[in-house]
Amino acid sequence: MTRPAPVALIILDGFGWRKETKGNAVHLANKPNFDRYWNQYPHTTLTASGEAVGLPEGQMGNSEVGHLNIGAGRVVYQDLTRVSKSIREGEFKHNQAFLNAIEHCKTTGTKLHLYGLVSDGGVHSHISHLMELLDLCKEQGMGQDQVLVHAFLDGRDVIPGTARQYIADLQKKMQQNGVGRIATVQGRYYAMDRDKRWERTEKAYRAMVYGEGPSSTDPLAALEESYRASVTDEFVLPTVIKNEDGSPVGLITDRDAIIMFNFRPDRAIQISQVFTNKDFRGFDRGEKCPQDLYYVTLTKFSETVGGFVAYKPSSLDNTLGEVLTQNKLKQLRIAETEKFPHVTSFFSGGREDEFEGEERVLIQSPKVATYDLQPEMSAQGVADACVAKIDEGFDFICLNFANADMVGHTGSLEAAVKAVETVDTCLGQVVEKVLSKGGVCLITADHGNADMMILPTGEACTTHTTEPVPFIVTQEGITLREGGILADIAPTVVKLLQLAQPEEMTGKSIIL
Repeated sequence: MTRPAPVALIILDGFGWRKETKGNAVHLANKPNFDRYWNQYPHTTLTASGEAVGLPEGQMGNSEVGHLNIGAGRVVYQDLTRVSKSIREGEFKHNQAFLNAIEHCKTTGTKLHLYGLVSDGGVHSHISHLMELLDLCKEQGMGQDQVLVHAFLDGRDVIPGTARQYIADLQKKMQQNGVGRIATVQGRYYAMDRDKRWERTEKAYRAMVYGEGPSSTDPLAALEESYRASVTDEFVLPTVIKNEDGSPVGLITDRDAIIMFNFRPDRAIQISQVFTNKDFRGFDRGEKCPQDLYYVTLTKFSETVGGFVAYKPSSLDNTLGEVLTQNKLKQLRIAETEKFPHVTSFFSGGREDEFEGEERVLIQSPKVATYDLQPEMSAQGVADACVAKIDEGFDFICLNFANADMVGHTGSLEAAVKAVETVDTCLGQVVEKVLSKGGVCLITADHGNADMMILPTGEACTTHTTEPVPFIVTQEGITLREGGILADIAPTVVKLLQLAQPEEMTGKSIIL
């Protein structure tokens, strides 16, 4: 059999396969191209959440996890699982990076700042890890005012409005331990931007360093005031918590220590660069820019982030990208800004550099406040660039359409339907071009999102789902097996390209 070229892996980010039709933008959208491929070609569904992708049972998948598993061709046990396991087994409190940060503060008389996403969403962080850090601080004899929490509020990976409960739980823990105070609260929209919208990051920074922005003497009161203005968790303005005398509870100053307790890198990089890069140029940090900080990241974020790493990465050998390079095949990775790290670094098992024979194409995401304002995003630009590149003779293409996920997070059903319809139009253009060249497309997703835009309560749903994802192979005359997972996609690509599957790649081809 002639080897198809190219083999194009088209990832429809956030495009889950859910039977319930109510509030299901994937179902409600007019998507003639996808429907035609589903009906014409062999298809199945894949599990994209929980233990099948290295997460705890019942935990929804996400883009980082999905692309890691897809590219690695094996179940990759995630940092959430790894850190939580270390807590259960008692290793967390012996982590030298944490202990050194605490010792630094005790020796120098400086403050320890804990910041990250305060929720149990499990996508970027988990509140249980913060609680364990507070227990560790108590055991190590830290004072109440010496430990300061800067709470980034979620409302995206969990239901909007739940921040009040997380903050209440956090305050209760601090009162029980006699250690820690909340110094700032702010929506992840500001502190966790990943698209170089530095004006957002600057607001977060200036609240934590200069005490600038709205203020309140009580974190919960600040939240309630924001809710009354119809500004929910994700978008809460960086707010400074102050003492009764009007002074800030605690700002980040010279020689302080910071532990960034998010485990997922992509939305933790920018804020970390602000505090760890001497040559930072994103914005003017001002004359009070803290010097000589002791900075700890929970996991390895990026080569562009300094400091110490609590949980160092384990290497992933023989990912799909590496196998293609070993066989001297040309590969293309293409996405818009929001998902570019996913088709590059995450897909390559955390490797940031290109493989030999790999080309990367980045299409800029639109500069809008939220993507329901422009649900088309840059999908057409991605499709146009991909169609043009197909003529250059690539053997493998990894392409991501971001719309169903990014617009799904806004909670707007109408916008999510438009997002899916946009993706369908662009999907048709890419698939037809690939087929015209004698290639094969694998059409799938990394996790669900737009398939559930309305909760059973009638409220908007902004989170991912645990639903399976579709998997289509545009080649007639083959049979696909049931029960597949994301880790089975790379072995399927390897089989289509008639390559030897390395032993590290423990997934199984979905093509029988």
